[in-house]
Amino acid sequence: CWVWLAALRPDGYGMILVGSRIDGSRRPRLAHRVSYELRVGPIGQGLVLDHVCRNRFCVNPEHLEPVTPAVN
Repeated sequence: CWVWLAALRPDGYGMILVGSRIDGSRRPRLAHRVSYELRVGPIGQGLVLDHVCRNRFCVNPEHLEPVTPAVN
């Protein structure tokens, strides 16, 4: 696992601010989704990322699998 050491939501998922204050695009995002998108690519529409390692604070793209919400 790559343990997220910065901000965590109450449910244990890592959060990161993405975007610019200057143009108003800054917004909070789930850290594991940002990590996956940077290393692997876009997450398919209607899919969520399943932590196969079962650690919500993990941001290792190799531990994340895109699945439907029903499967997750």
